[in-house]
Amino acid sequence: MAPPTYGDLGKSARDIFSKGYHFGLFKLNCKASTVGGVDISTGGTHSFDEGKVNGDLETKYKWPKYGVTLTEKWNTDNVLTTEVSCQDKIAPGAKLAVEGVFNPDSG
Repeated sequence: MAPPTYGDLGKSARDIFSKGYHFGLFKLNCKASTVGGVDISTGGTHSFDEGKVNGDLETKYKWPKYGVTLTEKWNTDNVLTTEVSCQDKIAPGAKLAVEGVFNPDSG
């Protein structure tokens, strides 16, 4: 029997240079989960060439009993996006999603 391979050791260090690494671009992502089942993620990018900063905030509420997920996103362009989805409750393998986008600046 051959010894097991440990290919995932050092994967995080290799991913720095192989996934999304661009010169002239600073990118930061943070994710957290609460005890109540709310997932929160935020991220931002800064392009040194353009001098523009983009950011976003996303919260995801899950009700596994009903198969419902509510996702709210807000970005630095002041666009609010809300999605309500229901998966595997109407029919096995089916997902029903409703999405709405609102820009307070333009109404």
